[in-house]
Amino acid sequence: MAKKKLLHIQLLPLLSGVQNMMLELLSHLDREEYEIFVLSKPGGPLVEAVKTAGYHYLPMPSLRRNISPWDFVAFWEIYLLVRKYRFDIVHTHSSKTGFLGRIAARLGGVRKVVHTVHGFAIHEQQPGFNNLVYIFLERLASQFCDRIIFVNNFERKFALKKHIVTAQKSCTIYNTVNPDKFNSGQRNYANRNYVEQPFTIGSVLRFTTQKNMINTVRAAIKVCKQREQVRFIFIGDGEQYLMCKQLVEHENLNTRILLTGWQQEIELLLPKFDVFLLYSRWEGLPISILEAMACSLPVVCSDIKGNNELVDAENGILIPINKEEELVKELVKLPERRADLQKWSLGSRRKVEEKFGSERFVNEYREVYEH
Repeated sequence: MAKKKLLHIQLLPLLSGVQNMMLELLSHLDREEYEIFVLSKPGGPLVEAVKTAGYHYLPMPSLRRNISPWDFVAFWEIYLLVRKYRFDIVHTHSSKTGFLGRIAARLGGVRKVVHTVHGFAIHEQQPGFNNLVYIFLERLASQFCDRIIFVNNFERKFALKKHIVTAQKSCTIYNTVNPDKFNSGQRNYANRNYVEQPFTIGSVLRFTTQKNMINTVRAAIKVCKQREQVRFIFIGDGEQYLMCKQLVEHENLNTRILLTGWQQEIELLLPKFDVFLLYSRWEGLPISILEAMACSLPVVCSDIKGNNELVDAENGILIPINKEEELVKELVKLPERRADLQKWSLGSRRKVEEKFGSERFVNEYREVYEH
């Protein structure tokens, strides 16, 4: 029997949460059943990961992150590739490629078109007119696919309410993390000497507006001025990296707020943290929090969609967005909350194992592909 030709369409060639979830899924598919292709803008670490895994890689230089006249070129090129390879399934990811890819795939004759919403471009942090435009575009694109998968329940319910998708066409499949990849360890907060061993609050993220990095670093500066035993480690890179670095240098806190740039083997670095912090403005279902939970880390994060489906009183603290002073207040108190830290640590690992395992994730996607 001929293999099913499966194409995944990504925008950026990164190895952030969206791309890693795709690779996790693909690694569990039967290679005797599926011939796998991945399309993206060229030039990043995703390209090498795809080739190393033995999948076909299709570069598309015309893809742009922002709205551009090049979008018409990208649409036409996707359509031509679909016609050339005659894919059985096309699976798109994120907003830009989700819109272009779904329409091009359906017009190109693809039998099954699937889209995963990793976080709508529709959110409260932008003008209402923009949201109306994006709602219209999402409604249009939904007519050109068979299934729309949401990574959190909030956005699925929102899409139903706004008539973006029907209940029959939509489902929620939570992102996953492999707990065995991370050393859960038995953290002992009760007997820690935070003078000899600093209390470390850390994060792994892109330095972008979405991740609210400027305000997060400003909060870290205030915490460091109030608590000498606290330090921060921010692992990542992005367009706001230099600005954040300048803020830290201006306060002469380079030895206590570490901006390491992007690092590999995150699973070896997370155990250095005592608490994981993510004060982002909007999310889908952040992989970074799942990885922190797998590493038995308490989590402090913004109380927004996605985050609040991962974190509650069982494993951390939710802080309202745009309440930086409240964030500072909670972070300053953390070293003394030893019993809570111990409880949250155990709760994080337990939630990952019970609700976000990879077997569930893969089986639910297989069901989408096969029916």
